Amino acid sequence: MIRQLNRQLRLLLAACAFLAVPVAGVRGQGAICGNGDVELVGLKFAGNRAFSNATLASGIATTPSSWARRTFRIGGRRNCLDRLQFALDAVRLRLFYRNHGYVGAEVDTVVAPAGADRVRVQFTIVEGEPMVVSDLIIAGLDTIEERGEFLRDLPVTLGGPFDRYAIEEARDTLIRRMRNRGYPDAEVFVGFDTRTEANTATVRLGVQPGTQVRLGPVRVVVTPREGSNRGIGDGPVRRVAGIRDGELYSEQRLERAKRALYQTEAYDQVAVRTDSVTVRGDTARMGVTVDLVEGYMRVARGAVGYGTLDCFRATSDFTQYNFLGGAARLDVHARVSKIGISEPITGAASLCPQAKADPYSRDLNYYVGASASRSAVFRDFAPSVSLYSERRSEYKSFLRTTPIGSRVALARTLGRTSQAFGYSVEFGKTEAQPALLCAVFNACEEADRTSFRREQRLAVASFAYARETSDNPVDPTRGTSLRVELRTAGAYTGSDPSLRFHKMLLDGAVYRPLSENIVLAARLRVGAVVGLNFSFGNAAVYVPPHERLFAGGPTTVRGFSQNELGPAVYIAAAFDTVRASGAPGGDPSVATDTVFFRARADVHGERTVPAGGNALVVANFEARFRSPLLPELIQWTAFADVGEVWNRGSPGAALGLSALRWTPGAGVRIRTLIGVIRVDIAYNPYERPAGAAYFDTPIAVGGALLCVSPGNSLRITTDSNGQTSQAAGRCQVSFVPPRGSAFFRRLTPSISIGQAF
Repeated sequence: MIRQLNRQLRLLLAACAFLAVPVAGVRGQGAICGNGDVELVGLKFAGNRAFSNATLASGIATTPSSWARRTFRIGGRRNCLDRLQFALDAVRLRLFYRNHGYVGAEVDTVVAPAGADRVRVQFTIVEGEPMVVSDLIIAGLDTIEERGEFLRDLPVTLGGPFDRYAIEEARDTLIRRMRNRGYPDAEVFVGFDTRTEANTATVRLGVQPGTQVRLGPVRVVVTPREGSNRGIGDGPVRRVAGIRDGELYSEQRLERAKRALYQTEAYDQVAVRTDSVTVRGDTARMGVTVDLVEGYMRVARGAVGYGTLDCFRATSDFTQYNFLGGAARLDVHARVSKIGISEPITGAASLCPQAKADPYSRDLNYYVGASASRSAVFRDFAPSVSLYSERRSEYKSFLRTTPIGSRVALARTLGRTSQAFGYSVEFGKTEAQPALLCAVFNACEEADRTSFRREQRLAVASFAYARETSDNPVDPTRGTSLRVELRTAGAYTGSDPSLRFHKMLLDGAVYRPLSENIVLAARLRVGAVVGLNFSFGNAAVYVPPHERLFAGGPTTVRGFSQNELGPAVYIAAAFDTVRASGAPGGDPSVATDTVFFRARADVHGERTVPAGGNALVVANFEARFRSPLLPELIQWTAFADVGEVWNRGSPGAALGLSALRWTPGAGVRIRTLIGVIRVDIAYNPYERPAGAAYFDTPIAVGGALLCVSPGNSLRITTDSNGQTSQAAGRCQVSFVPPRGSAFFRRLTPSISIGQAF
């Protein structure tokens, strides 16, 4: 009886699948409309409560024209009403509802004119009440010790809807759980009785577990690359695979072994095969053969490129997959950027105008490092150890030089989720703009700035988590992505006492298709650097320059130039000498020969030094449209970016929604052989932020960094040798660079490769 009912259920599901088969074909031909066909410009559902419109629309063939076609009547995709498929869609919906337990559901259709040769359709649904499971009988597990674990949280429940899809899912769940706990031949048969008058059903799951089986023997067969000797021995292969003689049979474990061997990247082909079951005494055994074809044991790669901030750049990599004769891996990586604009390789400054304006592009940026890693050793965590030397800069903000650094990490990747624990120790120094050190860190004297530039030991413990469910890592149309990073440093991690912070970053994005031609994308990025007591209050927090938070640019808030959202200080192009006066209205206590320096607001050419901050919020919203012309190559985008960077604890740094900066814009994406080229133009309606203004005097007159903010009252003195100095004190945050009010002056263009997020 159970076998017969199980067969009936499979026939029913097969019929459902048969009705669903034409859907893909019809949608694929929806743009082809013959003479006399009417265009479908609207699709509506009425009466549906249990299932959303999107769920119902995804299961039928009837599809309206694209949004661009319906709105502008030109371009886009034109879909016409297929009356045969329209009639079958009513059957599909009725079958969908009944398979979900709504056995009395009825579906009616309406076609309404919407202009010349245009119609709208509606599916009117009467759902009724679902049939419920009044009895759930699961037989065959009474003698199984793990019975409770097998039956935990099954999709079908007593008192729940009589959902045939849930029943089939429960069957698959039971089979999967048993086959992962030593029962390779486990099978589950489904039966049910329905009582239409009472609107109830009895569900029976008949379990046939079969014999519990253990693995063994495990054999390794390796085919070396043609013309080469075998690189990795049996021992490392067994360790990576994680399959041992005597373990309970598990489909999941065998699949994990296959994935782990592929992830070493040392093999061109990986197969994990099982043999027939043999019984010896009271124990059943299943042999396993791990069949491998080795690839290249050494691989070298190289690449060159160009970026508006990096100028020309080059990278090279070398990988050895059988490091030290095992399955460990050695990676050597080298990277050089700022080629053509920095010493000692110059001569291309005209090709890199943005980099030319950056004082830290005068030094060649580089990275040279070696990393040794091996496959997972504990709960799928793979360890790695790295040694490196690096020089890197942040646009107009700082230059970080690390003669020697090391990093230890434990990383795990499980499907779409990855986790990583890390600990790094490096000896290095950070050079920042003198104006930044003075305004943000109160290091206005050369001796104080020298202490910032000395080499210090920075030891950071970190944790990173990422989950990616999007359908395409380069140009996603649906799904989500989430990244969380935590970093901490202090005496407890081994850092120098002055280098201490807790840093948190969260970055998440959501992608949803609104129609076949429109994708909505949203992203939120939040960051904070907090004090040693993890307080988010307004207490001032010291943040090393290279650990500060920055925003602005093509991937954050596009209405602002790179890193220029939030606090900033300025290097003025010119200043006025203001002499104190004892005349009426002046301060009689100030001598008439006292002078101050104050920036000239009417002179353009000041240099902006992004200060960064210890708190950050950035949100991005995009609507991405396939172009009516050349839709496979061109995509249009309308976006709105919002965000702000704060220095919590500094005057006027009140966190709140009123402080956020909104910059709308539009752009185009063009698919090329090198990736998606993105051109965006954003509108920025805001004045530039007020900041402290400084003048960097020439070496001949002292080379001092002088405050020239409007209202500055720090006295200037000149000694007998003509050397200029300024009285100590805080430079006022009062300089606002002039900005034209013309519309085009408020547009910020950007060109980059790849989507913004």
